[in-house]
Amino acid sequence: MNDLELIRQLRSEVAETDLDTLTGARGQLLAVMARTGAPRRSRRPLTIAVAAAAVAAAAAAVVIVSGQAATPVKPPASAGDVLPLTSARNILLVAAASAERTRQGSGTYWHIRRESVDGRHFWGESWTTRDGQRWSRGKAGDGSGVVKEPSGTFWLGFADSGTEVSVEDLEALPTDPEALRQKVTAMQKGDPAGERDLALLPLASLIAELPAPAEVRSAAFRALAELPGVRRLGAVEGGEELLIQSGSHESRLVVDPETSQVIRTSYLPTVTGGSMGSNRYIKLTTEWTDELPR
Repeated sequence: MNDLELIRQLRSEVAETDLDTLTGARGQLLAVMARTGAPRRSRRPLTIAVAAAAVAAAAAAVVIVSGQAATPVKPPASAGDVLPLTSARNILLVAAASAERTRQGSGTYWHIRRESVDGRHFWGESWTTRDGQRWSRGKAGDGSGVVKEPSGTFWLGFADSGTEVSVEDLEALPTDPEALRQKVTAMQKGDPAGERDLALLPLASLIAELPAPAEVRSAAFRALAELPGVRRLGAVEGGEELLIQSGSHESRLVVDPETSQVIRTSYLPTVTGGSMGSNRYIKLTTEWTDELPR
């Protein structure tokens, strides 16, 4: 999906032939994506543009070529002509666009760390190689030091109802949102009669903890955007808070649409096939790294 197709999804009131408005909205989206490296602060509810000056600068950089001449595209009439991220669907679609531009890391170990927001509580961390070796520290291991685990495979879903997958399996998942939803549903062994949608939690795992490639993560965001079990709770520190409901399971996620990262969660299936939940938020850190602590 290209930028203008995403804008057409988010701004359905804009005609396909209205190139000025479409491209102006695209400039606003790109302005947000360009801010991914900026320091984070508390903020008001996120919008696709945050200042008229940023919108004008982004739009001025885009041109439409016609014949021999290149004509600068005019910015929207006002900074108020923007899309506020007031729904779970819009938040997830913007995060999908960001995920699509974020390349997978090249480190040796997929590192996951779980801790409380204030740093006082620690729920373990692990380092997993692409060929299935894993080291862990904390609750996932034995004792306080780093220990070698017998298996380094990942679980898509719970161990009693999901499927074990390798990094290669994750890389082979469909990049079409509907095909991905159907695939992860088929990989679950649970009874759908008691669940709102068997795809919800596996898709949440793909965007939160699993080392899925950029195109698969983007498809997972888009698939979640079309499911009824996801709704927006509001803007919070660091991103947007979403509620995911699947039968008796309920999870709150904080997603940063600008970076596509899930930075906090209250409940989620873990990569080892279990589950982790807390009455306080669990802060997630996920990354490829070359460093294995001793």
